[in-house]
Amino acid sequence: MAFSQLSGDTSAVSDNLELARRLYSAEGASRVAGSISLTGQNVGSFTLSTMWDSSDACFAARAKVLGMEEMQAAMAAAQAQPLSFAVGTVFGERGNCEGSHVVAVVGSSSNPTDEGRQKLYDATERLLVGNGACNGFSSVRMVAAGEMTGAFLNIFYTDSVDGFFAGSAESVTDQEFQTARAEVGGEIHDRIVSRMV
Repeated sequence: MAFSQLSGDTSAVSDNLELARRLYSAEGASRVAGSISLTGQNVGSFTLSTMWDSSDACFAARAKVLGMEEMQAAMAAAQAQPLSFAVGTVFGERGNCEGSHVVAVVGSSSNPTDEGRQKLYDATERLLVGNGACNGFSSVRMVAAGEMTGAFLNIFYTDSVDGFFAGSAESVTDQEFQTARAEVGGEIHDRIVSRMV
């Protein structure tokens, strides 16, 4: 999974996302989505997220699409300036990864075993998915992401930010969740709320 973050004029963001979706899908992306950050140090920035079968496919497509006149014209009109580009590996996904908002929870894990992660995903799904907190979530290990390299980015797709925060608060006193979190040595470092385009 790749994340391209840009600053610029977002007045035509819906049209630009459709352009990116068309061009990247034609190059093999299985998913193309866009969001605008509502919190954090890059508030107001746009993030394009794309899903690929391999990093090689991602980088080849990125080079081709960014070289197309149609994309260059759209970026120039939006005065788009790149802020960051990051690549991660999806380790787990539960529920329906669609919603009006996303909450990206940046975390670390000192003991990220497969068994431990599955226990944590099970507990997270029970607490949050389908009960008003979130529709689904993805867990992404960042493999080339500057200072975030090695971190886990847990992306929660929701139609209610309040609902997510309420569900997340319940995890603090949930024994199964806390046991699973302790097993993988999980710690939360940041949360970023974004609006899906």
